[in-house]
Amino acid sequence: MSVRESLGWRNATRDGGFDFACALRRAAAACRTDTQILWTLCHYGWPEGLDPFSTEFVDRFCSFARTAARTLAPYHDRYPPIYNPINEISFLSWAVTETRLIHPYQGDLKHRGYELKQQLVRATIAACDAIRDVDPRARFLHVDPVIHVVPPADEPELTDAAARFREQQFQAWDMLSGRAEPQLGGHPRYLDLVGLNYYHSNQWEFGTDRCLHWHLRDPRRMPFHQLLIEVHARYQRPLLIAETSHVGEGRGPWLRDIAAEIVKAGRRGVPLLGVCIYPAVDRPDWEEPTRWHQSGLWDVASHADGDRERTLNQRYAAALARARRKTASLTIRPPRKDAMESLIVFSHLRWDFVYQRPQHVLSRLAKRYRILFVEEPLFHLGEPWAETQVPLANVTVLRLHTPQSAPGFHDEQIPLLQKLIAETVECEGLGRYGVWLYTPMALPLVQKLTPHIIVYDCMDELTAFKSAARQLVQRETALLKIANVVFTGGPSLYEGRRGRHANLHCFPSSVDREHFSQARDRSLTHADMQGLSRPRLGYFGVIDERMDVELLRTIAQRRPEWQICMVGPVVKIDPATLPVAPNLHYFGQQSYAALPAFVAGWDICLMPFARNEATRFISPTKTLEYMAADLPIVSTSIADVRELYAAVVRFGDTPDEFLDACEQALAESESQQEERRTLMRNITARTSWDKTVAQMQTLIDAAAREGLTEAARTMLEARPIPKPRDTNIPPPICVPCVVLGGGPTGLSAGYHFGAGSVIVEKDASSGGWCRSIEDAGFTFDHAGHIMFSNDPYVQELYRLLLGDNVHWQDREAWIFSQGVYTRYP
Repeated sequence: MSVRESLGWRNATRDGGFDFACALRRAAAACRTDTQILWTLCHYGWPEGLDPFSTEFVDRFCSFARTAARTLAPYHDRYPPIYNPINEISFLSWAVTETRLIHPYQGDLKHRGYELKQQLVRATIAACDAIRDVDPRARFLHVDPVIHVVPPADEPELTDAAARFREQQFQAWDMLSGRAEPQLGGHPRYLDLVGLNYYHSNQWEFGTDRCLHWHLRDPRRMPFHQLLIEVHARYQRPLLIAETSHVGEGRGPWLRDIAAEIVKAGRRGVPLLGVCIYPAVDRPDWEEPTRWHQSGLWDVASHADGDRERTLNQRYAAALARARRKTASLTIRPPRKDAMESLIVFSHLRWDFVYQRPQHVLSRLAKRYRILFVEEPLFHLGEPWAETQVPLANVTVLRLHTPQSAPGFHDEQIPLLQKLIAETVECEGLGRYGVWLYTPMALPLVQKLTPHIIVYDCMDELTAFKSAARQLVQRETALLKIANVVFTGGPSLYEGRRGRHANLHCFPSSVDREHFSQARDRSLTHADMQGLSRPRLGYFGVIDERMDVELLRTIAQRRPEWQICMVGPVVKIDPATLPVAPNLHYFGQQSYAALPAFVAGWDICLMPFARNEATRFISPTKTLEYMAADLPIVSTSIADVRELYAAVVRFGDTPDEFLDACEQALAESESQQEERRTLMRNITARTSWDKTVAQMQTLIDAAAREGLTEAARTMLEARPIPKPRDTNIPPPICVPCVVLGGGPTGLSAGYHFGAGSVIVEKDASSGGWCRSIEDAGFTFDHAGHIMFSNDPYVQELYRLLLGDNVHWQDREAWIFSQGVYTRYP
């Protein structure tokens, strides 16, 4: 383990000398606990009366650095000493010259900011030389905030000014490395290790100083991994996240995001040495000492007698443990030769659509496998092409563009998609892979692949959805025959498939408790909510044919004082059919990160689903997510919700019942609220996506040991080409027309071409599958080609081409198209 610690030049200076007693106690403790200390010589303070602009400043700091290195050298037997000479040179220069943060300065020296930055660099270079003189092992860490600023949306003329301001963050590092102000003596050897301090407020609007809020996922924010890539590309030095953290309930989610971002950067070749969370113990505000930030790994509680007690924040500690496990994957162990390395996933949902089961499951499986997430194709005039995106480490989204207008994984799309997927699989070098399907419609695409196993995660009853493909039932039947293991997203889906697969398992959708528990902090309420009166009743999720729009309309009309908040995209239905009322608010699709902020502003969480075939099998993920926010829930009587969570969810199917359930929820006493919250927390504590995926992983491992099922091998094996019976192959001849295949169509083509056509048929007789087969005393008629005609010419033609393989029957055929039945002529 490593820690950052300050020697404190100001505090260590005593009576013309230096007092390192405190530092030596810490160094000794570090040796006993096998801890590496990264020492900061000057954090923000220097000895009283010393002018930082003076020559004396450099000389005295150099003397302090030399003495400190000599004193601490004996305590660095196990680890090389690492020194951060002056912390945050750029920030400190700004704080001294433009603010009142650093005593005794009053923020009236803006014109000297760059001058002070040069002076601090000069002192840092001198200190590095002095330290190396007494301890050649020393390494040097240079820390500054990494930032991103953008112009206000309505002031694009500030774009260049914002870019120039942003570039200033690199000035100190540029000077140290000799890229700028070479007269200071900078050289690449001084910029040894680059430390980046990064908090949620490190991105803002230029000119207005308005924060680009992390918890609301402001789209103008630059992803942290891109900032890391930018710094590394500029200096080509190892990086360290030298400070980061958040406050309150946001601590765990922030750390999770940081871990995900540094893994992305690591996958792109950025060498990252570690992450330092600050503070370890909660701290008071700089300018308001009575206000504590709730930002530490340990919280500090104040008692009536004035004493303070620190307690470990269990949720933050758990998030830290998860982040350490996630970042451990930066060092990838080579897989065993027989191990499955990747998963190709076919989904009817897009990765950047509503964040739900596929993203939760696959982002966790990505810790072990490379994920290729294949989305349904998009229409594009021109040549087919494949687009790839990397939303997180080890996950590549494959977005396919084709000139076919047929929706989804339609038959007409299959040949084009197979070629694009094959090219991508080869390019990505996936190694040994399994196939994972969220939709049976993609099954034909599997036939051109060589998977090690096949997994079917049945999260929806797709056949009940609006405009469902006719082939769904048949393809799911085939998929159930060949899959190694089948998961279902709820009890109803499980019961509907019980007995149809021997390795069927029910995994109801789980919850990211840490993420949605942020909503318990009601101060996080989204800005869009704050102008609405109370009570507020809210729903988040997809708004489609499953929504009971008449129920919504009635609630809005009969309770005009209630504010009804609908958060989510409208799909598969006409938005114009949605009810409209002054107290009914639609906020559209929001990012997954912003959902807790919306929920924090609600009094009741709603699930106003219609009772129809589309909702018969649903198991809404949002049920547990609402519970994690500690809010009462009112739902129509969805089967899975009633079966699993009847103890904590109120139900109502008619408008009167639903309104009554909402009234009860709003009228809860404090004791009823506490009882409900306790039940909800017990339920959410028993499940997590981590646990769910771990159980899935056990079943996947077992399947991988067995390999493909016999039925899958049969489906995937190519039909063998029969060997020619006659080895006397005639010499080649030149012919004007060759027809491959002697079925009815091929025979007809050859007949109409006339003299010179040659029909090539691999079977012993022509006619394709139009034939009668005698077997065990039975005659089986195979009709591979059906011709509806009463025309004498057509009948005679088929008699000529197929002989005895033609069987005419009197039939009347009708075509149903666009709501009209038409008799076939």
